[in-house]
Amino acid sequence: MKEERILIVEDDVNISENIEEILQLLGYVNIDIANSANQAIKVVKKYRPDMVFMDIKLKGDKDGIELGEIIQQMVDAPIVYVTSYSDPAIIERAKRTHPAGFIVKPFNSNDIHAMVEIVLYNQRTRPTTSEGASSKIAESPYLVVDAVYIKADNSFERVDYSDIYYVEANGNMVTIFSKNRNFTIRKSMKDMEEKLPSNLFLRVQKSYIVQLAQIESFNTKEINLRTGDIVQVGRQYYNSFLAKLNTITES
Repeated sequence: MKEERILIVEDDVNISENIEEILQLLGYVNIDIANSANQAIKVVKKYRPDMVFMDIKLKGDKDGIELGEIIQQMVDAPIVYVTSYSDPAIIERAKRTHPAGFIVKPFNSNDIHAMVEIVLYNQRTRPTTSEGASSKIAESPYLVVDAVYIKADNSFERVDYSDIYYVEANGNMVTIFSKNRNFTIRKSMKDMEEKLPSNLFLRVQKSYIVQLAQIESFNTKEINLRTGDIVQVGRQYYNSFLAKLNTITES
């Protein structure tokens, strides 16, 4: 009996059950199946799988590659894409997520056997890098790591990250809403995402970035901040947003 936990993300029941049966014959007993991005995120949060089989062409607002990027932020598990498409553009997108491998439909038991054994063997035997990884996360190219300096009038003003509530885009300008004052500057939201630390801030809509610690409550459509402000959540951003938060649900 093999203890590693494997997640299959596939909206075609016949294919997911086929993969599950092959894995069971190989001795794997901890197998979970998700048929949507939302369900996959819940499973990852609850069980933290050791490996993921991911269908690229998932139904819904996110395909398997986008979901793979979210899962990589949640857990250190290798992802194997399952696809019947050899479109170069899709393969190029998938490559940027550094997958552990690809399986092309239609596949057979030997394909699954070879892939799962190699991927999990590599996972078991790779050097431990947790200490080095955490030091890299803690490292910053800047001398001040708890604040940003924003140019206002003729000087740079220090603004603690904890004092920034949210950022709103308006055309080619952004407004940074903070505790003491608001700053409107010529900047893109992409630039702001790069400037603000991703462990504290998250883009939740095309026009909004919020400080995670300022979230009071939320649903699938909007976020209520501690300041009393309400920020809309973009549909394509919701899963990534949910993955960043520790949540407790009935299921």
